[in-house]
Amino acid sequence: MSDALLTTIVSGILAGMFQLLSKRMDLHKSSAAAQNSPTPANPSTPSIPATPPASGSVNYSLVIKQIGILQFVLNIVGFFVGFLMASTDANQETLLASALLVGTIALIALFFWAALSLDKSLLWKHLAVVALGVAITTLLVNSIILQMPISLASLGFALVQSFACMGIGGVIAQTMKR
Repeated sequence: MSDALLTTIVSGILAGMFQLLSKRMDLHKSSAAAQNSPTPANPSTPSIPATPPASGSVNYSLVIKQIGILQFVLNIVGFFVGFLMASTDANQETLLASALLVGTIALIALFFWAALSLDKSLLWKHLAVVALGVAITTLLVNSIILQMPISLASLGFALVQSFACMGIGGVIAQTMKR
């Protein structure tokens, strides 16, 4: 089995796991909210309203879902870039440069997409957590599939790329929301 196909399969499995984890967190949150809502035994007893969620808190189930989607799409893009470069008999340096360029553009577009659905007050907190998750999952996928060791340099590069793309995509989305 080729490395690109294996990467795509593992990416799909990771995205599915992130989706399941996100759904589980949503179910847990809704069941906890249902338990916290008062059900008076006596209708004449005034009920205490449930406390609303804290303003400015990050929805971690959405974060996990977006990390899974971003990672899945990035691995699909990487697969297609690798397939295209292999069909043109490109060398390893051209493959890496192409994957980096196209992957960075795709990551900017994906952060822009993620930022469009967010409230302005939560935008940067949410995107920062997603960027951190994308950097970590990228390192893990590359380590598992491509047998690339995780080093301080690769961690730094993944963090810089993720946060730079987050900044560009977030700023574009923020300017469009005005």
